[in-house]
Amino acid sequence: MLNRLLRAREGSAAVEFAFIAPVLLLFYFGLAEVSQALLANRRASHVATAVGDIVGQNANTSIAEINEIFNIAAVIFRPLPTATLSTRITSVRIEANGAATVLWSQSRGSLTALSGVINDVPATFIVPGRGLIRADTTYIYTSPLQELLPNPITLSHTTYMSPRNYVAVTRPN
Repeated sequence: MLNRLLRAREGSAAVEFAFIAPVLLLFYFGLAEVSQALLANRRASHVATAVGDIVGQNANTSIAEINEIFNIAAVIFRPLPTATLSTRITSVRIEANGAATVLWSQSRGSLTALSGVINDVPATFIVPGRGLIRADTTYIYTSPLQELLPNPITLSHTTYMSPRNYVAVTRPN
């Protein structure tokens, strides 16, 4: 009787499935989670680039126009939630000594406006007498499946752009 029981194979597929199914489900949900995080990262990068490009199209801008550009950034970020999306736009002038001095900076969300001198400007953008637009985005990605990704991930992007046809972008106060 024991030999016959050991040779029986009728329920082996169900037992194998019971062992493999949780691993496959975890893999499936993990892959979906990674896809969502990559989408959020790409959108945050796109927001920084688009915001910088929009600001760099004019010689000057206003506080109200910058606020409208921040609204556009939220639309670009859809369908992801924008509650933790922060955006900052900074106009920079490169001085004769190569120092990058902030002309003005405006932000929305948890990022604060910049002032003074910026030290992390890429060398290719340091042209004395020229201006730059710096656009920053930060997004705190939280997982809908908190068991797979229990801690939020902060996605940050900084983009430098030259104004299109102007020395620098100014903003009346």
